[in-house]
Amino acid sequence: MANSPSGESVLERADRILAAFTAEEPRLTGAGIAARAGLPPATAHRLVREMARRGWLDRVEGGRYVVGTRLWELANRSSRELGLAQAARPFMGDIHAVLRQHVQLGIVEGREVLLVERLSHPRAVPVRSAVAGRLPLHLSATGLVLLAHAPEEFRESYLEGPLPALTELSPTDPGVLAEELARIRVAGHALQTGYLETDTAGIAVPVRGRGEQVVAGLGVITPAGDPAARAGAIVQALHTAAHGIRRTLRETRRDTAG
Repeated sequence: MANSPSGESVLERADRILAAFTAEEPRLTGAGIAARAGLPPATAHRLVREMARRGWLDRVEGGRYVVGTRLWELANRSSRELGLAQAARPFMGDIHAVLRQHVQLGIVEGREVLLVERLSHPRAVPVRSAVAGRLPLHLSATGLVLLAHAPEEFRESYLEGPLPALTELSPTDPGVLAEELARIRVAGHALQTGYLETDTAGIAVPVRGRGEQVVAGLGVITPAGDPAARAGAIVQALHTAAHGIRRTLRETRRDTAG
């Protein structure tokens, strides 16, 4: 790939263009893309036109651009996240039908939890994150349960920071967070209130794959004022669903191997 005067390859610049799109602003003008990607307008417009020709971007009304369906097709052909989400969806649906709140599935992506699936209810408590969105691991129950079961070297590196906060309740002290992660490993679930939004609470359990390896976190988001007694029933329902997901993943691997 030809490099720019700055030394960046075409792929690096294309990646910056795609990263300019967010859940809050999924439609951008060419000028907006250039500004967000930190590229000269002429360079951005040339790359955007080429990406649109290849289906990486789609042009919509008003001359704006969105991430293209071509990328969605390519990502879904061999995505490990897709297989995990497919295995989890029926079990998540059972929990959702009872609780009528957000039920979500997340995996570790760098220092963040990547939400690969979510079932929501119109009257569920509003939340900050979205499917395909990311959050720092220590700020959600789903992320906390993943961080708690991550390799020790990764946990120690994570605790070195930075530990950003979104509310006054967000854990930013490495020692306090380390103690919370230890409690999660013993209890088998994570419970947090007010780390993302002061009026929400999260409960999550690990989803295991081969052996005891944790491959995902399965969580529920509820209003912060929910009775504490309900947490036990939610944890039990999540563990039951996590076991079902694990069994489905094993059966899928056996069918594929056969």
